Amino acid sequence: MRNIVEWNQREEVDWLKYTVQPPLGIITGDYYKAEKEFGGSAEVAGHKGRLEVVCREGRIVFAEFNEIAMEAYYNQYFSGIDKKRSDYGIWQSSKPRQAKVGAVLADGIQFVEAQIMERQSLEGDFELLTGASGSMKNMLPMAAELAEKIKAPSAKKYYGIAEDFGYGITGWLQILVEEGKIISCHYDEVFADHQKDIRFPELKRYYKQSKYCSPCYQDPFPRGWDRHVWNISFRTLMDLLEKRVMEKQDLFDLAGLPYMDGENQGEMWDTDKPFENPITNSVQVRYPSYDNYLRLAKKLVKEMPEHFGR
Repeated sequence: MRNIVEWNQREEVDWLKYTVQPPLGIITGDYYKAEKEFGGSAEVAGHKGRLEVVCREGRIVFAEFNEIAMEAYYNQYFSGIDKKRSDYGIWQSSKPRQAKVGAVLADGIQFVEAQIMERQSLEGDFELLTGASGSMKNMLPMAAELAEKIKAPSAKKYYGIAEDFGYGITGWLQILVEEGKIISCHYDEVFADHQKDIRFPELKRYYKQSKYCSPCYQDPFPRGWDRHVWNISFRTLMDLLEKRVMEKQDLFDLAGLPYMDGENQGEMWDTDKPFENPITNSVQVRYPSYDNYLRLAKKLVKEMPEHFGR
C-alpha cells in the first residue's frame, strides 16, 4: 500500500498526480454550462456536478468538470466546498482505499476532460479511471446535454486569462458577457501543484488549492506586521470585487472596496524567506491581490468589446 500522510499534517503527498492549474494564456469563445444534482434524498440536497465548456471557431478550447459537496456532507469541513481546488483531494489521499489505487476524484475528472479535448467532442462513451469513477458516472450526462447545445452559438461569451506569476501562484480571471453586459467576473489565485514551487513558506501548505476554493486559506502577515491586517477573507473580497464590476460595468473602478487604499507593498509572497522582525504597524496595507487582478484585467480587456476597455 502507498505511504499515507495524514491530511492535517500538510506535508505533500508525493503520489498525487492531478493538477489544479488553469490553462495559461487567453481563452475566449462561446460559453456553455450544465449542472446536475446527485447523491441526495427527498430531505437532503445532493452534490452539485458542473460542466463548463468554451468553444471557438468550431473547436472546444476549454472543458472543465467540477463537483460541489452537499451541504450535509459527513465531513462538515467540506460542506458546500469545491472539490477540485480545495484540499479535498489531499484529504481523499489519506484514505487507505484511495492510496491503494493511487487515484482521487480530481484524477478521474481530468481523465475524462483530457478525452474531451483530444477527441474534440462531448459525444459517445468515455473511459473512466479505476478507483475514481463514482462521481464521474453521475456527471457524464452533462456532457451529453451540452453535446447538442454547443452545436449552436451561445448568448454568453467567455473571456479568460491565466498567468503564472513565477513564485508558485497563478492568477486566473474569468469574465462572462451576455448581451453586452458583464454577468460574472471571477478572480482567483491558484497555488502550484508542488510545495517546492511555492516560495513563501507559510503558503506551501496550500499546494494543489486556490485561495478562493480552499476552506482553510488565510493570508500571511504582510511585511512589518505581527498580526493579521486583512480581516476579510480573499473569497469575500473577490466576491465584493465581482459585485462592484457587475454594478458599475467597469473592470477598473474599485475605489472604496475594503483594503483598496493603504500602503502598497508591491509584489508579496515572492520570497522563500519569511518576513523578518515584524513590528506592530498602524498603517493600513493595500490588499495585494487587487493589483494582480488589475494586471490581468488590463490584458484581457483588449480581447473584449471596445466599451469595456480604457
